[in-house]
Amino acid sequence: MTAQYDVIVIGAGLGGLTAAALLAQAGRKTLLVERNYGVGGAASTYKAGDLVIEASLHETADPYSHIEPKHHVLSRLGVLDAVEWVPTGAVYEVRGGPVGAPFLLPDGFTAARAALCDRYPSARDGIASVLSEMEKAATGLGVLSQGQEAFRNPGQALSAVMKLGPVMRGWRLSLAERFARAFGEDEGVKCALAANLPYWHDDPDTLSWVLFAVAQGGYLGCGGRYIQGGSQRLSNAIARALKSAGGELLLRRPVCEILLDGEGRPSGVVHARANGDERVEVYAPVIVSNAAPVHVAEMLPEAARARFWSPYARRSLSISLFSATFGLSVRPAEVGFTSYSTCLLPEWMQALGDYRKCGDLLAHMPAETMPALTIVDYSAIDSGLGGPSYPVAVVGVDKIANWAGLDGAAYEDKRDRWREAVIGTIDREFPGFASHIEKAVFSTASTMRSYLNAPDGAIYGFAPLPPSGPIWKGPDSTPNTPIPGLYLASSYAGNGGFTGTILAGATAAERVLKGR
Repeated sequence: MTAQYDVIVIGAGLGGLTAAALLAQAGRKTLLVERNYGVGGAASTYKAGDLVIEASLHETADPYSHIEPKHHVLSRLGVLDAVEWVPTGAVYEVRGGPVGAPFLLPDGFTAARAALCDRYPSARDGIASVLSEMEKAATGLGVLSQGQEAFRNPGQALSAVMKLGPVMRGWRLSLAERFARAFGEDEGVKCALAANLPYWHDDPDTLSWVLFAVAQGGYLGCGGRYIQGGSQRLSNAIARALKSAGGELLLRRPVCEILLDGEGRPSGVVHARANGDERVEVYAPVIVSNAAPVHVAEMLPEAARARFWSPYARRSLSISLFSATFGLSVRPAEVGFTSYSTCLLPEWMQALGDYRKCGDLLAHMPAETMPALTIVDYSAIDSGLGGPSYPVAVVGVDKIANWAGLDGAAYEDKRDRWREAVIGTIDREFPGFASHIEKAVFSTASTMRSYLNAPDGAIYGFAPLPPSGPIWKGPDSTPNTPIPGLYLASSYAGNGGFTGTILAGATAAERVLKGR
């Protein structure tokens, strides 16, 4: 391995993988350095015995749709056809809370509008208005995400721009503000349309309406997809694209220092073994980091840290989650599951805004008050995860503070009690669930922090708040940093999830190639 490169990328999450592969394909001599044994970060799978476990819930809008922003990136990478994208059917089924009896939110705007209006006829006008804005936002931004390619068809580009009127009017609105205008105090329809809120945030009062409109609009307009065999397959496919283009991938080597030259620009990095031994210097004038900004600051020389950290110091981090995977001896359909994704809202939850209370519940030992749960039955589709054991994944909002100050035994005891409480909650809704569990793995916000190297266990980067500036300034997040030649390629440079992280990596690569 040589010591001189055009670009060094730190971290092989989806953002780092995307940036590195695109740069290598553009002819840049690229090195990707990853601290773990494999690539993917949150987009990875592992096994506990015969049970396949996703590091996080993974469903994404259909990347074959031309209005889905990551379509063009995955096509350029040559990996769109490298994995099988399995349809997941309806967006979700939601039960309990203000919704009450089970409600199925189908994919497709026409079908979703009909289902919502049938269930909530008094909110018909608001439903039509909100879904129309979501469709226009998702379609318009999807087309313009092609960048300059979009303007090769001037008619298509003009149509996309015209569809962005709702985005411009709602640029600074929160989800709660937009829903209040449409639905007033009807919390049932709000929860029916946004039951999967923790896919992005836990508080509609502080969730960007535009982000929600585009993201949920992608699920509704394009349909959801799961990568057959697990998200690891997509990560591995992008890693193969990197290597095929001549890029190099180095595993099990944490980067401990970013080197700067006399002008304060990057000149290389130092990587080592996990214990700090075998330090090696490699050089490049451009560094792209998939790591959280707080960890990038720690890698920089002390004199440069304040300058780098200044735009991030006051930004709020995203939520964290707990994630449980249960292996069942029978298909979950046999105990009553009817959908790939089910949102289970507790009786005490009377409003969409009550999601903000869920994360605090895990500060205590479990009691009758349980958080909202999102449950995925991978056997409901051709997921490729096998069975038995048939994997069922469950997530809910969590906070790192809920697990602070516990020694090993206390942590394990509390985690185990919450695992059993989650099982009990699901068993009451789907009798027989508990008796068929063969294997159970429960991860907390503390697990997310250590596994993903994510501060406070924040799994989506920065909190997806409404933009603070005018629309002409664009989103608050950017791949650029105060240090020229140092870029971010992760959810901290865009938004969380598959699409946001892949786009952040692609944007970082574009900035590098254009020298901006």
